[in-house]
Amino acid sequence: MRITKIAVAVVAAALLTAGCGSDDGGDGGGKKTTDSAANGAQRNDDGGAEGDGEGDGEFLAVEITEGRSEVVESNEDLKTPQPEPGSDADFTEKVEHRLRETLLRQAKVNGETSAECPDGVTLKASATSECTATYEGVEVPFEVTIKDDYEEGAFFIQYDADAKKDLLLAQGVYDAWWTRHGENATGEVEQKLTCDEIPPVQAVDRGADTGHRCQVWTKYGDTGEFSTFDVTTDSFGPQFTPVGG
Repeated sequence: MRITKIAVAVVAAALLTAGCGSDDGGDGGGKKTTDSAANGAQRNDDGGAEGDGEGDGEFLAVEITEGRSEVVESNEDLKTPQPEPGSDADFTEKVEHRLRETLLRQAKVNGETSAECPDGVTLKASATSECTATYEGVEVPFEVTIKDDYEEGAFFIQYDADAKKDLLLAQGVYDAWWTRHGENATGEVEQKLTCDEIPPVQAVDRGADTGHRCQVWTKYGDTGEFSTFDVTTDSFGPQFTPVGG
């Protein structure tokens, strides 16, 4: 699971600060194109091979023809969740806001977020509190653990925020698949990229098979070959593992 290490100043004008590179999010590729009404994906209603020469296999439901404009280039393009807590806000409120930011950076697509630590965040060394953050209504549980060197009245409060699930966005999967196989294609080899029709947002276990697949068909001479990949996640977002690999 993603662990976000954070230090918080609890004095006037203090700001939350994050550590351990949790805010980098991995920019994940080059500039996205935006001139397609279908945003780089369209229904592939053929349901399979389009006649002779396609090779054995069937195309998946959604054809990927360009990057996804909704997926941001960097975290600076994400909108800060509102309202922002003031410097004199309760510590729990600051943690909840940070969890909302964490989900946005994982999603890489602007969306509605919320967060709640129903029993507050316990300010004791090594204490763990349960929180839940949401992105577009999809819940991700977090465990927030105060660092073991915490002392009452400390200027900075350091803690780990451990997400128990990863967000998986259809837009993110399609964009990552295009970045991997389509963005730098030379046109010298004919190919077709497709993926399953994936729900807009899901919470999934990191590294586990999500049940979704993406595929690249490549033409070789008079025929073609399908290569199919399982969709998984890691700390950098969607990942693809060869089926049977």
